[in-house]
Amino acid sequence: MVQIIDVSIIIVNYNTLHVIGPCIDSIVSMTKGINYEIIVVDNGSTDGSAETLSKNSRITWVPTGENLGFGKANNIGLEKAKGDYIFFLNSDTILRNNAIKMLYDFAVHYEGRLGALGCILENREERAIHSYGQFPRMRNDFSKYVVTPIRKAFHLYHEPAPVLPDNYMLVDYVTGADLFVKHDVLKACGAFHPAFFMYFEESEMEFRFAQKGYDNILLRGPRIVHLEGEGGKDGQSSKFLRDCLRQQKSEYIYYKLTRPKWKYYLYRMVHPVLRQTLWLNPHVSIGDKWAVCKQLFVKTNIKQ
Repeated sequence: MVQIIDVSIIIVNYNTLHVIGPCIDSIVSMTKGINYEIIVVDNGSTDGSAETLSKNSRITWVPTGENLGFGKANNIGLEKAKGDYIFFLNSDTILRNNAIKMLYDFAVHYEGRLGALGCILENREERAIHSYGQFPRMRNDFSKYVVTPIRKAFHLYHEPAPVLPDNYMLVDYVTGADLFVKHDVLKACGAFHPAFFMYFEESEMEFRFAQKGYDNILLRGPRIVHLEGEGGKDGQSSKFLRDCLRQQKSEYIYYKLTRPKWKYYLYRMVHPVLRQTLWLNPHVSIGDKWAVCKQLFVKTNIKQ
């Protein structure tokens, strides 16, 4: 008799052997009352992940042989998934309660059209951290690239903790660290766009959900710790440069995919002016500043 899978949990691993073990352990120990499978997609790790995780009978091991990025790796896991619901979960997370069952029960009984579902993430100290956000808009960029960097430089900025007024609330997008979606919604709207390597891929996907009338929701109750900063390392000398270049490129891709052409080109013209605050950051090397500025003027190609 074929077992019905309620939830397929997809975890992308890239040199995160030191944290993915506790993540899997927490899933197994905390998840009760549903049938689930764990699919681990490995992006060509070199930290011994293959030797250890490929022998783990609790998971389905899917090696890619190379670092394809977050979205593409998740899409490969999705091809293997048998569940009615898909839970995209970061490898640097730990479940503190029966979070997946809570997400599943809410999704099953939700009376509207549910797109993405997530919860308020916690850090090691059990404080609420970044868990959702607004879709990128040009009108918010002045604060993002000018006001916030200046406030951070003078230690005047503190990221507001997520607060839920009720049991749940509608949001623009749920972060990709804990993203619960019905399999049929992904089939109808598409999963992660392959143009992205990392960053903004969940925003663009959930933008499509919203465009087709689905609700993206943040739920109170599930408890998941996100060990931010514990992701895999790729050997690049400057973490700032790597992350900044990837975020900048992905943001351009996001605007090109989601906005009219005139808005995209207007954004490309305004963005270099806003990023001039980068030159005032004394903690960024001249070489890194120059690399970021050069990318401001590189044409954005959408690859499938």
